Parts: sequence; structure tokens; C-alpha cells
Amino acid sequence: MFRFLPEQASEVAPKIDWIHNLITDLSLFFTVAIVGAMIYFAIKYRERNGQPHETPQIEGSHLLEIIWTVVPTIISAIVAYYGVIYFWDLRAVPSDAMTINVRAQKWKWDFEYDNGKSTTGEFYVPVNKPIKLVMRSRDVLHSFFVPSMRVKSDVIPYRYTYVSFKPVKTGTYQTYCTEYCGDWHSGMLAKLHVVSEQEFERWVNDDSEAKLKSMMKPSDRGKVLYQGKGCNACHSLNGTPGVGPTWLKLYKQEGELSDGSKYVADENYIHSAILQPNLQIVKGYAANIMPSYAGQLVDSEIDDLIAFMKTLDGSNPEAKAAAAAAPAAATSEADLAKLSPAERGKIWYETKLCATCHSLDGGARVGPTFKGIYGRQAKIVGGESVVSDDAYLTEAIINPAAKIVEGYPPAMPAGLVDEKQTADLIEFLKTVK
Repeated sequence: MFRFLPEQASEVAPKIDWIHNLITDLSLFFTVAIVGAMIYFAIKYRERNGQPHETPQIEGSHLLEIIWTVVPTIISAIVAYYGVIYFWDLRAVPSDAMTINVRAQKWKWDFEYDNGKSTTGEFYVPVNKPIKLVMRSRDVLHSFFVPSMRVKSDVIPYRYTYVSFKPVKTGTYQTYCTEYCGDWHSGMLAKLHVVSEQEFERWVNDDSEAKLKSMMKPSDRGKVLYQGKGCNACHSLNGTPGVGPTWLKLYKQEGELSDGSKYVADENYIHSAILQPNLQIVKGYAANIMPSYAGQLVDSEIDDLIAFMKTLDGSNPEAKAAAAAAPAAATSEADLAKLSPAERGKIWYETKLCATCHSLDGGARVGPTFKGIYGRQAKIVGGESVVSDDAYLTEAIINPAAKIVEGYPPAMPAGLVDEKQTADLIEFLKTVK
């Protein structure tokens, strides 16, 4: 009746779909039959002209009793039988299955193969080869779900779980976390690439990336990590503050922590800040925003990141170019006056750090997406519902800590734009559908 399940890409998928569709069709049939009969009798024997319509006296029917006892029993037995058989098929792991270790952590999936090759956010498997994913969480409860393979399992801290499947079609399939695990739960995705056996062998044995990294300078490896580990989402290289402090001239910088104590951003401080980010919060920034990279970065990789930070002393050509790019985007007052408010708002979006935390395409970031935000209803911390109209958006931009949208951290700094720029931003938001 309803055939809305995704593509069948595993050997067990047709079996799962058959039992799923059988239960759905039977449920729909009996719902229509029972509710339809209720409606029919309610209409047929309704009161007419103020007089009740007498119903026939039925003493009982052995035939009916047998039918509505035997038929549901048979159906339940069939569903139970195939449910158990197909569950065994899902849990059975062939002896020749290829094992891949999966590690879940807010908010990403890491995959590691037997030869040591590891990936984040995507993994490859050969077609027509049984696969076993051995999974464990580094922090909270997650759930690994590949709809096209019809496999799903909780991923639990301090305990191993697994899923097994045999892909029968090449292609790229989406993987989800289906257990709410925090602010960026909806962005905890991964891609499953099913390829031919020859292509898989080339990919899994390709160590060119590792060789290239071994020939790179530590600072260059650190630059790769800065982008690959998502540091660039919160830490700029051009001096502008974001969700976290800028990395420009960060090394050896002196500053104040939220508790009033002083710090120097040397090797010890940076190492601690990466592995225990909530231990020492820089004044002006929120806690519980940056995830811990313990277990994600080894000491040698942290050393590479520190080496990269050392190059960001303002003399680096890339840092100079980045710093120069920010004011270049902000045209002169005369040029800005010629633009519409929405056009100016787009410039503020790009140059005032809004793009760092708010997407325009519906994607999840630190803050809510700007796509369709104007006029949208949202629930703020405390349970109150608000509508994103001019008044609310103005308050949210000028005084972002006043009303925090439920499910998002209080990460937005105040004072990034003035009242006129705020009005321009709101006009721009009206155009982002």
C-alpha cells in the first residue's frame, strides 16, 4: 500500500521490506474494516425523526467467534515467524565478513580498517562482500542507521555493538545518527560508498596521503588538520573573533580567563585547551561549545597544530591576505548607500561572522540556519515560543543572550553590528527562503 522506503541496497533489504509492507498492509486493511464497520452501523442504526432505529437481536455466532480468533492468531504466528527469521538474518555474521571499527563522538563518525587506514565522515566497502561494523561511543549514546542497508543499532559508551550487512548495489548511501546526542545531532552524518572490489582494494591500500603527510612540514600538516578537524568553523586566521578566539598571533598571547586568572598561550596551555576545552575558558567566550579532541588527536598531531599556530604571527602571506580580505568586502560609505538594505545585509552577513555559525542552505551549524528564518516560529530556552519577526530578530542580534533558541548554545557574541546594520541584516533574512 505505502511503499516509501528507500532504495534496497543490501541482501537483507527485500526481506525486511516484505515483512514491513505485510504488517503495514494488514494494519491498514483491518483499520479500514473495523472503523468502516463502526461508521456503517452508526449511520444505519442512527436515530431518525426523533425515534431510535431498532437493531436486530443477535444471540451469538460460533462461526464469527472462530473467524476473529483463528485469523488473527494465524497472522500473528506468520509475522512472529518471519520476524524472528529475518532478525537472525540481520544478526548473523558470515565468517568471511570484513570488519570495520566505528567510533562515534559528538558529532562525527570515525572508521578504521584492519590495515590501519582511517576516515572521518565517510567509509568505503566492496559490493557483494559481507560487512561487519563493530561500534563504540567515546562519549554519549548514539545510534548508527543506514536506511538503504536496513541496519540500525545503538552505539554505546564502554560497550561494543555491531551491525552486519551485504551490499548488493554500488553507489553512495547516507548514514545517520538516530539518537539525540546534543546540539549538532542532526549534522552527525556519514557517507557509505559501495564500490567494486577492485576499486576498494585500490582505495584501502592507497597510502599516498600518509606518505605525502610524512614529507610535509609540521606546520603544513597542522594546516591540514585545522581544516580537516573543523577548527576553521570557530577559529579565524585573520584576527576576527568567532565562536572561539582567532588563531592569528595566538601563540604566546597573554590573556584573561573567565575566572579572572591570567594565561599564556604556550604549548602546555594549547595542548590542554584542545583536550580539555572547558578547563580554562577565555573571558568573553562560552563554555561547553568546543568538543574535547581527546581520542581524536594524538600528541604528534597537536604538535603539528601548534607549529601551524606559530606561523600565524601576521607575517604569513595567507594570514595577511585573509586580514586584508575582511575590510575589502566592506565597501565605502558612498558605495553602500547605493545598495538596497537587503544587499547591504548580505555584505554584513559575509563580513560580520554571521556566515560562521548560520548557514543559508538549511545545514546545521552552531546557530540556527538563516534559510526561511523570517516569520519562522521557534521555542526558546524556558519553553516560550517566539516568531522571528523584526522585533525578535533585532533583539537576537543586538542582545543575543536574552533569548536562546532551544537546542543551541549561547555562543553568539554581542556588539558585532550596530542598529542600522541590524536592520539591513533583517531585510537580507527576508530574502533567504
